[in-house]
Amino acid sequence: MDMDSDAMGGDVAAASVADAEGWLVDWLRIDAGARAARPGWVHSSLAGLLLAHGRLFTPAPWPDGEQPPGEPGRCFIESVSWAWASGGDLVYVEGSAWDLAFPVEHAWCSTAGGTVRDLTWRRPGAAYLGLPVAGEEAGALMGEHGGPLLHGRGGLVSPVAESWMRGGVPAGLLVDVGRPLPASAG
Repeated sequence: MDMDSDAMGGDVAAASVADAEGWLVDWLRIDAGARAARPGWVHSSLAGLLLAHGRLFTPAPWPDGEQPPGEPGRCFIESVSWAWASGGDLVYVEGSAWDLAFPVEHAWCSTAGGTVRDLTWRRPGAAYLGLPVAGEEAGALMGEHGGPLLHGRGGLVSPVAESWMRGGVPAGLLVDVGRPLPASAG
């Protein structure tokens, strides 16, 4: 009986992640669909950019049951710092995470296997979708442009994201971690 309840609990957790990922992708699809096409632009919105190039990442609590070491509210700087300092063991990811009831602009680290290492949320999000960039490159871009890669102040799109929406993401910039979105998602 215990084994069946453990297996069922795992199935429920997997279904919850799949549901949350579906909600996050649907939210982005609705946002992207509401934006008018921009002639000459590769992507008309940040949501369109995330749907075209984003990857899904597997939520997980902080290893060994510890609390995440980062300062809440500082996800961008904490995540890029940890990714840069990891020597390639972690990748910086920026995008959207499904919190309790809606998506939030967020950054986290990922392992090579696509597992989230969220440095600033005490409880992992239900779903994570973002663009994975090597820590050194993310740090250089953030330093050059003075802020996160995708998210600007006051909910606006950052200058980096705007350039990627206009001309596309530079070849070779994204790291191959995480899971591709289902074909129907983009």
